[in-house]
Amino acid sequence: MDGCLRTILCVYQENEMEQEKYYLAYEERYKTVYEAGIDHWGHETGDSVLNVYLAEWVKHYSLHGKMVIEFACGEGACGVILSRLGVKYTGVDIAPAAVERARDALRPYTDARVFPLDMVRHMPNDRYDAALDVMGLHMLVTDRDREKYLRHACGCLKKGAPMLFFRESFRTDAWEGRVETFEEWLRLTGEDYQTPKMRSARGKNEGKEVSIPFIPCRPRSREGYIRELESSGFHVDLVREMEQKRMCPSSVSVFTRKK
Repeated sequence: MDGCLRTILCVYQENEMEQEKYYLAYEERYKTVYEAGIDHWGHETGDSVLNVYLAEWVKHYSLHGKMVIEFACGEGACGVILSRLGVKYTGVDIAPAAVERARDALRPYTDARVFPLDMVRHMPNDRYDAALDVMGLHMLVTDRDREKYLRHACGCLKKGAPMLFFRESFRTDAWEGRVETFEEWLRLTGEDYQTPKMRSARGKNEGKEVSIPFIPCRPRSREGYIRELESSGFHVDLVREMEQKRMCPSSVSVFTRKK
């Protein structure tokens, strides 16, 4: 291989690595938060809206005793809620720090397990009766990453299995064109994901603050979510606009089933 071609390949590989890093940002966030003395950052098991939605979902689709997988499970709050509702829970997340917290939270539940997995790159080996995504899909901003993730999510579900996308970022005027690279997303939005900003902890850590940058997040319109999910192997049963929350000011929950 001549020197010119080797240089081109090295630059290409470096650019690929840079683009991949954007959705790995949560691991650094978790580490920074924990180092600041905050023991929990994501959803709480006491979130009343989350509890109501998950109970409704489990009952409507008769998921008691069934195998349910959660993608981007974070610190395990949904795993605890679902385990209490009687499902056989599996959680996966790309952030090792969150996986450890989730394992600790789910230790009392013998039918629950959690392990690290990059759902953009890999698909779980088992087949599941249902799947859950809480604020996970919107963390992927390029079309290629979203397509890979949804293909893997759909691929590990049994035919007709429900999947709930909960509190996904929503805007009526969301950009619905393709986004090929993270750099293109930055140009489109002008967002700053580098500069740390002071954030307040929630729940029992309320009153503590930590300086962290914002995480990439891509909203969709209602029609955008329907089009994207229907083209990825899901049938959309319902799109429900959510109440405003500090963690996600404007969001929807999308009830789907694998076609």
